[in-house]
This record gives sequence, C-alpha cells and structure tokens, in this order.
Amino acid sequence: MRVALAALLVLLAACSRGKSSPTGEAPAPSSSVITLGMAVGTCPDVAACERECDAGSPDRCRRLAATYAFGEGVPQDERRAEGLFEHACDMGDPSACLFAGQAQEYAHGVPKNDVKAGKLYARSCDLGWPAGCFNEGIMFENGRGVPADREKAGDLYQIACTAGSKTACAKAQEMHAPPVPFFLDGGVP
Repeated sequence: MRVALAALLVLLAACSRGKSSPTGEAPAPSSSVITLGMAVGTCPDVAACERECDAGSPDRCRRLAATYAFGEGVPQDERRAEGLFEHACDMGDPSACLFAGQAQEYAHGVPKNDVKAGKLYARSCDLGWPAGCFNEGIMFENGRGVPADREKAGDLYQIACTAGSKTACAKAQEMHAPPVPFFLDGGVP
C-alpha cells in the first residue's frame, strides 16, 4: 500500500499536464494516475520475481520493475526499472507499456524520448488499457512525439471515456468540437 501511495504521489507531481478549469478548480488527474494503485505492485522476494520474469511472466517483470523504480528492498534503479517495464510490455502487459512510456516521457532513468513514449502508450492502448489511450491522446493533442491531430486525440480520449474517465469524456468532446476561430484584433466572425 505504501508503494502504491508513493507512486501515486510521484505521478501526481510528474503528470500535472492539465490546466485549471474556468472555475479555478484543480484539474482531475489523468487516468494513468487513477489506475496506478491497481496496476503497480512490487516483489517481496526479488530473486523469485527475477526467476519468474526470466521464465516469461510479464506480471513478475512489471512487479520487478516497480520494485526497482521505487527502491523497495533494492537500491532504486530507474534505468533497470524502465528496461523491465519495456520487457513486460513486449510480453503483452498493457500497464507496463504505460509505465515504460511515462519513463520515456518524463526521463526517469532514460533520456526523454517523446516518440518512444508515444509508441509505448499506443501499445498500451492497443492491448486494451484505457489509461494508455488517454496518454496517447495527450501526445496527439499536443503534438509531442507524434504529429498534432485533434481528431485522433479525441478518438483516443473517447476510449478512456467509455472506460469511465470523466476527464477523458470532456477532452473527447473538446477535441471533436470545431476549433474556435482566433482573430488577432479580438473581433468575432
């Protein structure tokens, strides 16, 4: 529980991508933050997790990655964590793809690489993890690592919306709405 709480706090700090609402309320956390408590667990027996990861268990590779990411019973090693998250992703663990993407996007143990982050988020989404779709939507909305594409961002947000994220629903609606014209003189059409 302590690890999940620590991870949640780290991601709340790292993932503050949103802006204040017009009413001045703080933005809702991204769906990747919300799913963190469900997806991250560590390994109480690191040697056993290493054996199981080497034997092909994506769950154990993801848990081993989290163990190194948070320094739970081992020295913290974000570089090793990112490699293990990617390995678990390659084996089909969608939450591991999301965490590997976040490591790439926020330079945790590896140089910042938005292109690779976008690909990892896409893999997470393709594997059915709505938080991966949400993060990939952010990349398309902002043109980071991928060409800016409001329609694609809206479609990705809609996947997370369908999974229950109210923030994603609002973003999907915003991205699918026609852009508001901007006039330099402040006039209206």
